[in-house]
Amino acid sequence: MDVLADKETGILHHTVQVIHVQEQKDISDDIVVDANVGNVDSNLKLAPDGHTVLVPQPSDDPNDPLNWSSTKKHALLIVLSITAGLGDYSSASGIPLIMAQGLEWNRTPAKVNETGNLNVLMVAIGGIFWIIVSTWWGRGPALFWSTLTGCIFTIACAVTHNYAVYYAFRVLMGFSFCAFQIVGLACIKDMFYFHEHARKIGIWTYGVFLTPYLAPMFSNFIIAGTHGRWRVAFWLVFAVGALDLVLILLISDETFYDRTIPQEKQPARPKTFMGRMSRLVGVWQIQNHNAAGFYHLRHAVTRLVKTLLKPIMIPCMIYYAMTFMWAVGINITSAILLQTPQAYGGYGFDNNAIGYLLFAPLIAVTIGELSGHFFNDLIARRYVARHSGIFKPEARLLMNQVVVILMVPGLVLVGQTLEKHLSYAGIIMGWGMYVIGSMLASVSLTAYCLDSYGSASSEVAGLLNFARVGAGFSVGYFQEPWGKIHGYGQSFGIQAAIVAAASIIVALLQVYGSRMRAKGGHVV
Repeated sequence: MDVLADKETGILHHTVQVIHVQEQKDISDDIVVDANVGNVDSNLKLAPDGHTVLVPQPSDDPNDPLNWSSTKKHALLIVLSITAGLGDYSSASGIPLIMAQGLEWNRTPAKVNETGNLNVLMVAIGGIFWIIVSTWWGRGPALFWSTLTGCIFTIACAVTHNYAVYYAFRVLMGFSFCAFQIVGLACIKDMFYFHEHARKIGIWTYGVFLTPYLAPMFSNFIIAGTHGRWRVAFWLVFAVGALDLVLILLISDETFYDRTIPQEKQPARPKTFMGRMSRLVGVWQIQNHNAAGFYHLRHAVTRLVKTLLKPIMIPCMIYYAMTFMWAVGINITSAILLQTPQAYGGYGFDNNAIGYLLFAPLIAVTIGELSGHFFNDLIARRYVARHSGIFKPEARLLMNQVVVILMVPGLVLVGQTLEKHLSYAGIIMGWGMYVIGSMLASVSLTAYCLDSYGSASSEVAGLLNFARVGAGFSVGYFQEPWGKIHGYGQSFGIQAAIVAAASIIVALLQVYGSRMRAKGGHVV
């Protein structure tokens, strides 16, 4: 058996050669996941089902996160999902507040909305910063300090009466709270085996996709119930962040583990409360930086660049931007689109009505998560069964082609409903269809990139997040004027055409992705 090692995946990397084939190139960059097929090394560790190969192979160290109890892993996964949702939750909470803030600060809603646009931009840019922090300093410190600073910045937004001060801290909120939209994927890679990734990514992604709709729903109800007291919405953001911080202190731990270091040379990880606190605040990582195998700062930066330059990453980022930017854009501009008075061609919804309307994407995200939980695993199992126990990452991309039949009609339906001022039921159905498709596609694309470059899980997540949020940030500036000038039927129709065109990128990756990955090599 040919063994490839790196800091994060240990003794089994992405090229797992455990069966005999005549030409080695046929299995290059594929993953053997079923021991029932072929001549598999009998020394490999298998899952409890007796035939699923554990990738990566765990060490014998009880401190190895792969060996943690299922309860500890899943408790931490829940914390990671909540923390991942804080970025979009804190960002989207401000969307329904712009009318009340505009009255207080004597500014137009579009002007006040710029604070939200820049907050979204910092969710994209901040992710790059936290990638480097988590790779150089550790997952634990990134988790603790990003949440703590985000809570502090939220308090500043809630208590200030100065627009400029609010503007500055609103931007910093996005920078801090975005961390585990990215680093969470690395923690999943640290704790769970390859065959578990799609489901765990689905749970983590659920937190990311749910909060952009949950937050404005709560904020709309708060504005309606408190007669415009918008600061209450930010105190709710603080409460959620503070609760998450308590859960972090009670449950979380450092998940990075270098399996290339022999067990006897691994630095001690005290199981006491103070020992775990030292790993959360970053003291343990500083004391054991080299011994624990953390990357040096320069290497952490260059790994990000190397991941970006891998052949499949830029096409995946372009696809992600073309497909998901409209979800961010719709969310940013929803208050303007839906609260425009009927006399000016809008729907004239009040905050209560918009709050109830947001149940549609919330239900859609949940449907997407539950169905993806089943269908992503089904696609993987069928591929493995048909290919002699070997899994190729490109098999994940089938889901991205299927969901086009939901996303394209969904956007068209929203556009036609707004254009012809049809019943808001059209907005509910179209928005729901698009969100279900985007949820399913996001999980499969993220899993594909993670399967391809598992040793660079933070970098992969950060680059995809940058593409999604960075492109979505720009939509906030042109979505509403585009619809006003050319009609929402045309604007959303073009958006649907862009989503359809993005499927061409997926088709090319399905055909050429394996060769592109082989040519680009692994991230080191």
